[in-house]
Amino acid sequence: MSGFMSNSTALMVFMADSAKFNESSLRQHVFTPNIDADGKRLGWVGLGDPLDTDFSFGLEQGRFAAFSLRVDTRKASSAAVNLQLAEALREKAATGEKVKGKVKKELKEAITATLTSKAPFIPTLIDCLWDLDKGRLLVSTASVKALSPFIGLFSQTFGFEPEPVSSKSDMTELFAEICRNEQYECGGFVLSPFGSASLATPGQTEDKALVAVQNNINAVALALDEGLKIQKVRLMAASQASPDFQLDFMLDSALAAVSGLKLPKAEKGAEEDAEFLLKADACSSAADIVEALASA
Repeated sequence: MSGFMSNSTALMVFMADSAKFNESSLRQHVFTPNIDADGKRLGWVGLGDPLDTDFSFGLEQGRFAAFSLRVDTRKASSAAVNLQLAEALREKAATGEKVKGKVKKELKEAITATLTSKAPFIPTLIDCLWDLDKGRLLVSTASVKALSPFIGLFSQTFGFEPEPVSSKSDMTELFAEICRNEQYECGGFVLSPFGSASLATPGQTEDKALVAVQNNINAVALALDEGLKIQKVRLMAASQASPDFQLDFMLDSALAAVSGLKLPKAEKGAEEDAEFLLKADACSSAADIVEALASA
């Protein structure tokens, strides 16, 4: 299980005008079994529940509007595609027909399309927290690919596209400063490196195979001295107002996504609403840090 009601989550941070939140518009784009032009089924459901098309959890919780996007997709088994392609090529070879590259490609595409149309739908959920006080939208994914259907339906539902929070300066230099000094004050928190970082030379940042992961702060410091740049770093954030409140997460140098954010557990027997607000506040605090870093 992942998302804002789980033990940990990823999230992306967007700015979104709270005045444009409209419950009736959301309900007009609720999930249905209708298949769209891309072969998907998608729509809004209650937070974390793929079957809740009535939003029984409640759309507005405190200062948050909370809901999820359900996306159902089909995917053909690569083993089944390869098997049917091999069988089709063998049949053609038996008749003396030579299959060239273009024909083979078209044959594979046809087999894939047929198998995909018969495959079962696989549902995925993307949780959304719209902070109506701060005009900020949190989306529980670190995947750029997963954002495409979300942005499309969000824009269709509310009539605008949310604006992602992004860095206005070189975060690799700031990450290096945090790791060297072992602390950095930001957004009401003190940030400290938590031992893990992904580093690469500037020319290697697009090649994931060449990105080195270090799990020791001394090794990270040595890599920085050798000219490597931090692409992603694990941080511990301690609240300056409440030192017992801490956040643990990974953050990339583009500020595009928080990943592995550990979410607090509610006390045993706590109401679902109380647990939601506890986790939502943790997500919001992580977004506060991202927003403060973006303005650094």
